[in-house]
Amino acid sequence: MLLAELPVPDRPKRGLGLRAMAADRARSHPDAQHALAAIRTELSRVRSSVSRIERDLNELEAGERGSGAQRRRPERYLRVLIDVYERGGRHGVAGEEWAAIGARHGYDRRGLGGFFTGANAPLRRIEGRVLLTVSGEQLIDGYLAGLQR
Repeated sequence: MLLAELPVPDRPKRGLGLRAMAADRARSHPDAQHALAAIRTELSRVRSSVSRIERDLNELEAGERGSGAQRRRPERYLRVLIDVYERGGRHGVAGEEWAAIGARHGYDRRGLGGFFTGANAPLRRIEGRVLLTVSGEQLIDGYLAGLQR
């Protein structure tokens, strides 16, 4: 029997807080004590699962940050991203303009697909337009900061 299934008295005793009322009800019903113990056990399992999931997530995020920072991109790759930003801004460029940008930087149309792959892809397609992702903006920022040194 769960705590919610226990009969509720018509009127609570005056002067008792919610905790005192719950404790009073649990003492008067042995099934309630069993239900509370089961709830506490389940809560402990959930807390341990959440801790494990948070630890795994932190490890994955640390790995992504580490792998993205170590990989150096060719300059022409970065110049393509800059061109997309300069010609399209936040709205990106149309598909044909994207192909022209790639050709100007020496990319074959078939080789442009690499800009859209991976967990940290610098570009994405939305409704026929090619836009920078957050990762792409970070690559550009890093490249431009390196040029200013």
